[in-house]
Amino acid sequence: MTSVGSSSEHVIIIVLWKYRLSLYQWKRRDDVKIIVVAPPRMLVDETNVDVYYQVEPPIRDHDHCLLMHKVRELCSIFSSKNPKLVVFERSLQRPIAQIRRDMEVDGFRPEQLLHFVHAEEAITMRNGLAAISLRQCSLSGTPQPDSWAEAVRNQIGGFPAVVRPLRHHCAHSVGFIRNENEFKNWFRRNSSVHRNEHYVVQEYVDDGHEFNAVCSSADGILGCISAIETHRSVLECIQNQQPYALEYLSANQTRDIFPGLESFCIQVIKSIFPTSYLGLIFIRGYYKDHNEIFFLGFGLEPDSETARLLYALPQSNPWEVLALTAQLGPQREDTSAIDNNYHLVINFPSGEGVLIHQTNILRRESYMRVSWKSAESAEMKDSDHLDDNVLQVFLWNSNRSQLLADCIDIINSTDITIDRNALNERHSLCRKNVAKLTAKELVRSCTTTD
Repeated sequence: MTSVGSSSEHVIIIVLWKYRLSLYQWKRRDDVKIIVVAPPRMLVDETNVDVYYQVEPPIRDHDHCLLMHKVRELCSIFSSKNPKLVVFERSLQRPIAQIRRDMEVDGFRPEQLLHFVHAEEAITMRNGLAAISLRQCSLSGTPQPDSWAEAVRNQIGGFPAVVRPLRHHCAHSVGFIRNENEFKNWFRRNSSVHRNEHYVVQEYVDDGHEFNAVCSSADGILGCISAIETHRSVLECIQNQQPYALEYLSANQTRDIFPGLESFCIQVIKSIFPTSYLGLIFIRGYYKDHNEIFFLGFGLEPDSETARLLYALPQSNPWEVLALTAQLGPQREDTSAIDNNYHLVINFPSGEGVLIHQTNILRRESYMRVSWKSAESAEMKDSDHLDDNVLQVFLWNSNRSQLLADCIDIINSTDITIDRNALNERHSLCRKNVAKLTAKELVRSCTTTD
């Protein structure tokens, strides 16, 4: 390990709390010092780290006092070298932003994080992005389906639309509404179940791809995760427990398949982020063609473990390494590390019941890795998130047409046998509340044929 006193042009301080970090793909550089502040056992491999400060905070120390005290000390020691603070967990963003402001360290300040941590702010603070955002309106108070339907027609042009509570929503509290009658019935059915007084209604767009692009202000787009489905959203697939596929594209692949997406992302970055920001930016949106790209939201880290696995699939640079490299400004492309394969994952959402058998997934032309997320005879709940799956199948191939053909074949031919709970009363609410519902009867069915 390098001593603290040695000189380096760049000092990067990584702060961890519960996130286990692996930097096995990071190539050590003489002009970069990597310092980690974290509890024990948070580093999978210490060989690519210069200094590892172990701090063991109390389990219930949600203010991270001991961690932040050490970070402040290091910022003071390396103040002359303009240190960069890097975190990979949303729970650490606010205290680290406070340190940046107090110690005059480059990066996000607390007031700038309002975009990410307050849903109300994200709706109203568009920063000039209204022209490229889907139309939406907010509804508040006691549900009034008739008058609210009129407001939806006037403000977003009618239906189809997506309705979600402003706070504490999950996959089962979001409604995909096709017409006015469905809208009225949805509120009448759910008003007695949900205790929400504020809703957001957003226009629904068909025939396009949901995407989540990883970008940096210095290098533009670095990669993109997009949904293969064009006629239904990922959230609809999760609600209905239907398998769906997510594809990872490199920067060059994104430029070929989604022309115009990179310039769109650069426009979003310039509208929201200060020019001095060097971290990664994850931009969510909806792509129909190069003239119809819509902005849905953004974040500072991947929103799921599935996304983290997809970013790591090409074996060139996992997102954690991309985050560190982005702190160093524009970099020359390493052509030796380019992976020309296309990658995707097929998610089979979990369903409430008991998994009977882990069926065999036959080999295809594409390379394949199968990961069962639930054991046989294990009880499962209905999927609520990208990571709530009974099975994930990872595929990669240099021939994209063959890759997509294998993907469709696996989706159509895979039957997963589950003893399901057939409820007498099934609400469109979070299944975590299933204990409140009536008794069940076990019925044999398959996730791909329900």
